[in-house]
Amino acid sequence: MSENMNSNEMLEAVQKEVKENPNSVVALHRLALIYARLEKFDEAIETFLKAIAIDPYSFELRVNLGSIYFQTGKIEQGIESNKEALRIRPTSAEAMANIGAAYLHLGHWEDAAEYLFQALEKKPDMVPALTGLSTVLVELNRLDEAIEAAKKAVSLSPRFGVAHNNLAVALYYNGQYNEAAEAVKQAKKYNYPVHPDFDKQLADKLSETYA
Repeated sequence: MSENMNSNEMLEAVQKEVKENPNSVVALHRLALIYARLEKFDEAIETFLKAIAIDPYSFELRVNLGSIYFQTGKIEQGIESNKEALRIRPTSAEAMANIGAAYLHLGHWEDAAEYLFQALEKKPDMVPALTGLSTVLVELNRLDEAIEAAKKAVSLSPRFGVAHNNLAVALYYNGQYNEAAEAVKQAKKYNYPVHPDFDKQLADKLSETYA
């Protein structure tokens, strides 16, 4: 409750600042972030757009607006906002990874792979990009590459349950059921909610193996 009160107090202060300096991109950016923190997403988007109208070449504004679009389910707008950011800063692994993750969400596997590979060329140790890529590569039936990406994610972040789960899925579809079972154990150890249908399918395969 006190955190909300502090945020509301901050909101009032920044709203006053913007009223006094309506063309201050810094103040507008700060106001948009506060709106987002308070889950006033329509206000956040409107404020970001005002700031972008003043400074259309701000990478940070474009990326942060993209994040709000993603949070509110406006995936296509989020992709476009990050593509605009990428045009401003063509070497940004962050924008590439954001676009790749969004295409993954939409099930556009080839597009997702393209941007996630680009992100990892710039920053090879981006664990979220590696885990996303492992999912995409399974969908594209590029299983050896999926396993490699997931294993790297696990090595970089051993307590990241998603990475263990993704490794398990890639191993399963590659027919490596014992290894998949070990990856599932690790995913559960780090509190990842392994899908019960996948758990059962893997158990069935293991039973067949030892029958």
